[in-house]
Amino acid sequence: MKILLLLLLLAILISFYDLRYARIPNAVTLPLIIIGSFTNLPKPWYVLFFLAALLLFWKERWMGGGDVKLWAGFLLFLPPTEITLWALPFTFFSTGLVQLLWRKFRGEPVTGRPTPAAWRTVVYLLILIVTHAY
Repeated sequence: MKILLLLLLLAILISFYDLRYARIPNAVTLPLIIIGSFTNLPKPWYVLFFLAALLLFWKERWMGGGDVKLWAGFLLFLPPTEITLWALPFTFFSTGLVQLLWRKFRGEPVTGRPTPAAWRTVVYLLILIVTHAY
């Protein structure tokens, strides 16, 4: 549980940094990816599916490279659980819906513009904490 709280604090700090500078430093994402790769591989099929989906999101320019590396870092760093199978898609769907509604409410273009997405990791980690995934 302590590791989740530390990751939550990291995600909050990175989210503010991403909102301010629209980038996520490799100094944060690469250690998560490297440590997670050495400590938690092999992963179940669904985690590998999510990693492949993140690469597709980056290739199609639906997510920035830093956001993809941050999500990949968290997915690789955290041990897999069954909650991962539903929490990740739920997080993307719910935060995407909130983002679209927020833009509509503010009279901004709903689609066609990039938005920092590191804040979604905060929601994901809160789901894992509330459901006692670890």
